[in-house]
Amino acid sequence: MGLHTSSVPVLSGPQRRSHLLLMLFAPLPSLSLDALSRYNDIDLPTTRRDLIHIERDLRRIYHLTLIAEHNGGYRIEGNTLNKRLCLIEGMRRALRLCPEKVTRYYVPLQQHQWLQLPEQFRLMAESFDAAIVRFSQLLDRPASTSDRIFLQLYLRYVLMQCHLREQPEFNQHQFQWLQQKTEHQTVLDIFGQWPLPQPELIGLTLLARLLKVPNHARMDSLEDQTLFHEVENLIQRFERLADKRFNQPDMLKGQLFSHLSAALERCHFHLGIDNSLQLEVEEKYPRLLRTTRTAIVPLEAHYRIRFSREEMGLIAVIFGAWLMQDNDLQEKQVVVLTKSDGAQEKMLELQIRELTLLPLHIKFQSPAEFQAQGAPKNTVLVITSFAIPLPLFSPPLILVRLPLAQSQQERIRQLLEE
Repeated sequence: MGLHTSSVPVLSGPQRRSHLLLMLFAPLPSLSLDALSRYNDIDLPTTRRDLIHIERDLRRIYHLTLIAEHNGGYRIEGNTLNKRLCLIEGMRRALRLCPEKVTRYYVPLQQHQWLQLPEQFRLMAESFDAAIVRFSQLLDRPASTSDRIFLQLYLRYVLMQCHLREQPEFNQHQFQWLQQKTEHQTVLDIFGQWPLPQPELIGLTLLARLLKVPNHARMDSLEDQTLFHEVENLIQRFERLADKRFNQPDMLKGQLFSHLSAALERCHFHLGIDNSLQLEVEEKYPRLLRTTRTAIVPLEAHYRIRFSREEMGLIAVIFGAWLMQDNDLQEKQVVVLTKSDGAQEKMLELQIRELTLLPLHIKFQSPAEFQAQGAPKNTVLVITSFAIPLPLFSPPLILVRLPLAQSQQERIRQLLEE
C-alpha cells in the first residue's frame, strides 16, 4: 500500500488569508473553524493564526470586527459601507492570488443563493455583460479577465444585498463628493434602469473611483486638472519651506498626483493603510515630516479633509525619496560621543535630526572606543558635549552644549549639508 500524497498545492499566507476573508462574505449563516480550515486545506492552528491576522486588518483598515459566535461560527460585523469596501479589496485580492479557490468554493455558493432571488433580480443577469463592458471603460485601462469576473461577482452581491435591504449609507460630504464625479453620470446611464436604490448607485460610483488607475497624462476631467494644480502648489510650498529645489519636478508631480488621487478616496471614506515605515519616519525624519505637514495644509483645506498619520508619513516618504534621488544623496553617518545612553542623548539625537531633511545614521560611541579606534568609516561629523582629545585621524568634531544654541545648530547643519 503506497503513501497517499495530496496534489492540492499548499497556499502561501497571503493566499490563505485572502481566501478566508472572501469566504467570510460567502452567503452562509456562519462559518466554523473546521469549515474554514477545509476550504484552505490547512490545519486548525494555522487557520486560527490567519483569523487573528485578518481580524487585525479588519479593525485597522476597515473598522470592522470579526466575531466568534457561541456556536463556533465566525462572521464580520460592522456598517454596510465598510463591509463593501472590505469586500471590494478582498475579492480582487483573492481573484489575483488564488483564483482557483474562488472558483471552487465561493462562486458555487453565490450561484446557489443567486438562484433563490426573485425573478426581477435574476433577469438583470442578461444585461451583465453589456453593463460590465461599459463600466470597464471607466477604469482608464484595458479590463483584465480578473476585472470582468470581479465585476460579475460583485454586481451579483449588490443585487442580493438589495433584496435583503442591506444598503451602504453615505454622509452628506461623502454623497456630494461622489455625486460630482464624472463617473457618476456614466453609472446612472448604465444602471439607471436596474432596481437599485440611490445609495447603491452612489456606491457603484465609488467602486469606479477605487478601480480607476490615476494617470496625470490623461487628465480629461476638471477634478483631475484641479488636483494636478494643487499638487503643483504643494511642491512649490515644500520647496520654499525646505529651501530645496527638485531638478525633475514633472516626474514628482506625476507620482504625487497618482498617490493623492487614491489617498483622497481613502481619506473621504476612512480607509486605513498599512504603513510599516511610519514609526521610522517619525523617529528619524522629524523635519521632513513637519515640512510635509505644513506644506499640505492648504490642500487639506481645499478638499475639506485631514490626512491620517500614516497617509502623511507616506507623502513625506515620497518627498524624501525624491530629495535623495534628485540630489544623489546618501545617508550620512554622524557619531555622538556619550558616557551613557539616557534621555539627554536621545534629546540631542532628536535635535540633530531636526536640523536637516537629509537622511542620517546616528551612532552613539563611548569616548574610550573613539580614542582607541576612531570614528567608523564614512563618518562625516563627530558631536560631543564634553572636551576630549582627538585621535590622529578624525572627521570634523564639534563641541556642543545642550540644548543646542542657534549658532551650534547652524554650524552642524552647514557641516551636514555641505
